Amino acid sequence: MSALKKLAGQTAIYGLSSILARFLNFFLTPLHTTVLTKEDYGINSDVYSLIAFLMVVLTFGMETTFFRFYQNRDKHLNPGTIFSHALFPVITFASFFLIMAVVFLPVIAPLLRYENHPEYVVYLAIIVVLDALTAVPFAKLRAENKAFRFVSLKMMQIILFVLLNYFFYWLCPIMVENNFATPLTDLVYHPELGVAYIFISNLIASGLVILLLAPQWTQVKFIFNWKLEKRYLAYAAPLVIAGLAGIANEMVDKQFLKYLLPKSIAFDEIGVYSANYKIATFMMMFIQAFRFAVEPFIFSQYKGESPRKTYAQILKFFTIFQVLIFVGLLGFIDIVKIFIDDKYWIGLPVVPVLLFANLLVGINFNLNFWYKLEDKTRYGAYITFFGLFFTVVLNLLLIPKMGIMGAAIATLVSYGAMTLFSFYLNQKHFKTPYETGRILIYLAVSLILGYVVFTQTREMYFVNTAIILVLAGFIALLEKSELKKLLKNG
Repeated sequence: MSALKKLAGQTAIYGLSSILARFLNFFLTPLHTTVLTKEDYGINSDVYSLIAFLMVVLTFGMETTFFRFYQNRDKHLNPGTIFSHALFPVITFASFFLIMAVVFLPVIAPLLRYENHPEYVVYLAIIVVLDALTAVPFAKLRAENKAFRFVSLKMMQIILFVLLNYFFYWLCPIMVENNFATPLTDLVYHPELGVAYIFISNLIASGLVILLLAPQWTQVKFIFNWKLEKRYLAYAAPLVIAGLAGIANEMVDKQFLKYLLPKSIAFDEIGVYSANYKIATFMMMFIQAFRFAVEPFIFSQYKGESPRKTYAQILKFFTIFQVLIFVGLLGFIDIVKIFIDDKYWIGLPVVPVLLFANLLVGINFNLNFWYKLEDKTRYGAYITFFGLFFTVVLNLLLIPKMGIMGAAIATLVSYGAMTLFSFYLNQKHFKTPYETGRILIYLAVSLILGYVVFTQTREMYFVNTAIILVLAGFIALLEKSELKKLLKNG
């Protein structure tokens, strides 16, 4: 139980920046959905889905690889050497990618349907390179438990990004309208740039973080050991393949919408879909916070007493928090929806589907620790490609008939299939004693109550509050003995 309390503390520390960052980003949604057209908002979502995919390629799994070799390093390897060899592939791939993006821009832009705005591709390339170069330095801060520096840098980046967005999209129009500081607005503000100001804001924020991480870069050792690097690459390669399939499961729906729907409405539909997907941001806040804390924690617990029992407890309590968030968000959906402009509310029916899909993402993440611990990372590729099969097939079948709802259903089925397959592999190779029956009860109850509060008691907030409290009480009753131990033993 003390291990669980330690994890909870680390989640609070390392997850703070992630939670606040997503929360602040969520508060950009009302700004963006108001000032941007649905088409421009769709372009923004499309570009960032491509950035997410490219980040997997350029970071090449070196965050997890760094944790693996840092926590279990040989005596003759110092942390600087480990850091340098994790960073070297990222620098190499990022440099090559940026050169290729610039050289082949006339070919790439039309393929991505940005023939009229090739500059969007340039912004995309620079942003992804800058963010990739910070991945391993940030991982090093986490591994060394330098929580304050990690949180402060992450928060500075997102706060600057948010402030710049409000400067360009809110303050500058007011200044122009009132003829205030005209030399400044003439220099930096051009309304016709539209969605490009989001990318410009990102470039400025990411560039500043690169500069502030300079102390990390001074620790790079320019001594190259190919034998060691091969170990890194061999460990990371399956993670990259799995990561590509995983990010495709998460982001490729926007690409299918772009190419399967009529060109005249594609970006508009991506905009509606993405705006409603933002509501799932609340679900992902906890998952991301949990991920930051749990990855180094899991590696450190592997050699401890009864690690499998600890992992089983983690999944159960993680699921409990997730189902409460799921029902809570659906119970107050008509309050949450005010954060997106009303022209996007037509897409609200996809929200329950996407929320439950994201709940399964968190469960799947927990089920997959074993193959990282056992250095059998190829299983990550098996799982994610299994899910990708459903993603591709169902998007192809459902989007032409059902539009954005087809994309949402494809996402849910894919994550459901991955979760089942992950559980099967876990029980076959690592045999973690999960309380499967209890977890399935929580999931089933949350689905029933989620349906009720979303379709039957909509806007009946006292009733929905009572339903959520009953759910919490039901869980507390079932977990009474576990909660007592957790509070008592600490």
